Amino acid sequence: MAVFIYKAKKGPDETVDGRIEADSRVVALARLDALGLSPISLDMDGSLDHLGRVRRGRIPARDITVFTRQLAGLLRAGVPILRALTTIQQQSSNPAFKAVVDTIVSAIRDGSTLSETLGRSPHLFSELYVNMVRAGESVGVLDEMLLRLAEAREREDELRGRVLAAIAYPALVLGIGAASVFVILTFFLPRIVHLFDGMHTVLPLPTRVVMAVSGVFANWWGWLLAGGAAAGWGIYRLARTRHGRLAFDAFVLRLPVAGRFALDTDLVRFCRTLALLLAGGVPIERALALSAKTLVNRRLQEAVSQVGEDAVRRGASLADGFRRRPEIPLFLTNMMAVGEEAGRLDESLQEAAAFYQRELERDLRLMTTLLEPALILLVGAVVGFIIFAMLLPIFQIGQGLH
Repeated sequence: MAVFIYKAKKGPDETVDGRIEADSRVVALARLDALGLSPISLDMDGSLDHLGRVRRGRIPARDITVFTRQLAGLLRAGVPILRALTTIQQQSSNPAFKAVVDTIVSAIRDGSTLSETLGRSPHLFSELYVNMVRAGESVGVLDEMLLRLAEAREREDELRGRVLAAIAYPALVLGIGAASVFVILTFFLPRIVHLFDGMHTVLPLPTRVVMAVSGVFANWWGWLLAGGAAAGWGIYRLARTRHGRLAFDAFVLRLPVAGRFALDTDLVRFCRTLALLLAGGVPIERALALSAKTLVNRRLQEAVSQVGEDAVRRGASLADGFRRRPEIPLFLTNMMAVGEEAGRLDESLQEAAAFYQRELERDLRLMTTLLEPALILLVGAVVGFIIFAMLLPIFQIGQGLH
């Protein structure tokens, strides 16, 4: 339900103002009339933004993607925008999203454009989304822009899902392994080390190392956990600062496997977004600024932003600007140069995105085929070393008896 701010006459001399909730502007006017008020002005109180803030946790990104594709399909079929939005609202099973679509319908009925209405809710509709809708409205191809947006969002969701799936299992193995080693060293080994108290021989070096580490964990495990939590919080706070995040992201890019994985993931997203914006007629400077925001790595983000500020505004080519940035691979720079020379920069960026997508898929296969077994072997080796170290004195005693 939308919130409207009104200013109305109450009687011949008195003027009142206030807020009223209603499903639409027509309903709000009817309620004011029922209250004996004569409206002077009636405006929405940023209602869509209010819904975006209050309900964004109950509106998944998938609903926005489905909404975009459905609206594109209905508009392409020749359905008027108000009727298309009403149809989508009736079909939605999410009450929160139905309320958002209803607010969009009310705003458009009041004379707002779709891009203006969506721009009031940045938590639901990003700046990139709003700019693409605005570009489609300005050239009369809103259905085409919405279709491209839907496809881009679907590819982004697929990419995010595959990356998370590739990271989830190794992270789970590493977490369970670390927890197991911690429990063994902290609570299990201290209960059995007294078995070696009566031995008059020097314990083997591996046994002494494990017992020393176990003693530290058993006596100071609370402080170790507190220190680890404090260190994690400190790193988190440092990463929230601009210089800390830049240093961390620069370090990530230099890592052997993870660095290439992070770079390919960002480049796929960047190339697709920039190609989408350029194909939609968005100016290059604005397209670069919006595309830079899709980059997760701040080092890459600053590199792209710097190119937009230094090169493009001064009339230099995009490829020349990126060529001066060591963070940007030479292949992408060459693809941009070819696209600029041929006047098909968006197509060259799509080809670059396809190339980095293939590289990313290779990285994902590498992670699933090599990283997971490597982590399992690492955890097994640590646990095996602990068991070996604790059994080694028993073996020595057995050999001495013979």
